[in-house]
Amino acid sequence: MRAKLIAANWKMNGSFALIDEMLKALSPLLEKTSCDVVILPPDVFLFSLKKAIEGTRIEVGAQNVHSETSGAFTGETSAPLLQACGAQWCIVGHSERRMLFSETDEFIRGKTETLLRHGIRPILCIGETLEQRESGNHEEVVVAQLGKGLSGLAADDQLRCVVAYEPIWAIGTGKTATPEQANSMHRIIRKELESLASSEVADKMQILYGGSVNAENADTLLSQSEIDGALVGGASLKTDAFPQIVAAGN
Repeated sequence: MRAKLIAANWKMNGSFALIDEMLKALSPLLEKTSCDVVILPPDVFLFSLKKAIEGTRIEVGAQNVHSETSGAFTGETSAPLLQACGAQWCIVGHSERRMLFSETDEFIRGKTETLLRHGIRPILCIGETLEQRESGNHEEVVVAQLGKGLSGLAADDQLRCVVAYEPIWAIGTGKTATPEQANSMHRIIRKELESLASSEVADKMQILYGGSVNAENADTLLSQSEIDGALVGGASLKTDAFPQIVAAGN
């Protein structure tokens, strides 16, 4: 049975105070829950967070990485630098990176391969726009993104990846895919993984849901058969809400 994974994407938010407050809020849960917890803060907090979580079950992740390991890329962060800060995970392919920074599937694939070479687990985000869903080609879009992200990787590398299905129309909008819509797409993704990889990879890989996950809808979403956790945005900054989502993952 796949363990649940709850990942907190703080985006361009957070503070040193929030690190302390969130750990204090999560501490009572960590001995009771079986789900895995990852916090992905802005890079400037990575090292401080890594030190703060020592001795806990929480892991640390980054929100972005460059596909190159060094060079004249002002403002970017390499996988070796993330590794030095203690990052164990990193998001790739988030819709905000695809849309606001024009990241291509090829660039995202390069990031994934670089992370894997440096022992950092990628969280590959895939998802469709509202226009694509309403036009009926949302499944085709998601399957194509999945294939470009994972096909051709060695089975061991595929198993180190996690997929996060995030319908773009539900990110930060307050709209959420219905549990049935989300579970249906997760089932399609898992079936496609059998073709891209193997039945073993499809069975073992965690597929997260992201898109306005909050304390009110987490129980229903995480109880779906194919949803293995959540990539949480705004609610992950709330010390009352995020622990409730973690509890729902149990």
